[in-house]
Amino acid sequence: MNTHLQKIKEQLRPLAETIKTLIIRFYKIGTGETKLTRDFIFLFASWFSLLIFFSFFILAEQNPFRLLVPFQLYSYPSLDHREPVVIYISNGEGEQIPIHRKVLKQEETGAFIYQLVGEVGSPPYFDSVEALAKDGKIFSPKKLLDIRFALKQSWFVEKDTKLIIDWNLPILQDVMEKYRLPRTKTDELADSEEENPNAPVDTITYYTAGTDTGPKESEEVVNKRRILAMESTIRALNASLFENFKDLKSIEHKFSGEANTAYQWETISPLASRP
Repeated sequence: MNTHLQKIKEQLRPLAETIKTLIIRFYKIGTGETKLTRDFIFLFASWFSLLIFFSFFILAEQNPFRLLVPFQLYSYPSLDHREPVVIYISNGEGEQIPIHRKVLKQEETGAFIYQLVGEVGSPPYFDSVEALAKDGKIFSPKKLLDIRFALKQSWFVEKDTKLIIDWNLPILQDVMEKYRLPRTKTDELADSEEENPNAPVDTITYYTAGTDTGPKESEEVVNKRRILAMESTIRALNASLFENFKDLKSIEHKFSGEANTAYQWETISPLASRP
């Protein structure tokens, strides 16, 4: 034990002598007995700057040697890995247009189809790209039904030329019942004469039916508009699938394994062919 203490004292003796010398030198400089030299000022400033430099990194809990390795302190700029895909949007009244959206495209076919279903049912952006002029009129996209959670399974047949999509019928019914219908031009003209000042802003300007305030519609009219919204969603989805799968020639929709739908489709068939 004494041997170890003796070795420690011998190793610390030069450090103690150095500190003692510095103290004496600073004392003489402070009392004016010794004048400052350039060498002393340079060494003092260098060691003091080095101490401050390492102190900042100690307080920040960072390794100062990271400055010596490129791109360790600042990482590479993040790259946009999204790819543009063609999505069809609808105005809810039978018209639809293609637009390009950037998405993190899934490699697996089933996951990509699920992704397309979600993009079709996502809210429109209402920007200059998705409000294109069509036949001299401004295209006003509407929110379609988000039916991605009703997608049970999808698979290709006939050498990948036909796509079969099976939907969960109870979930589709639930989505249709909870869907908030967008306002039509007729509603806007009727409400321009007399509006409810106590109604929420979105009820006056965009949505109708299914709210506690604002104009009311008969159940028959609401059901027809919900069916029209479902038809618009299916049409937009079919067009998006045909656009993103070039070899696809036809699409067949099944509802809980059945080819017939639970709704009285008026203008759309469960079987769609490439136009």
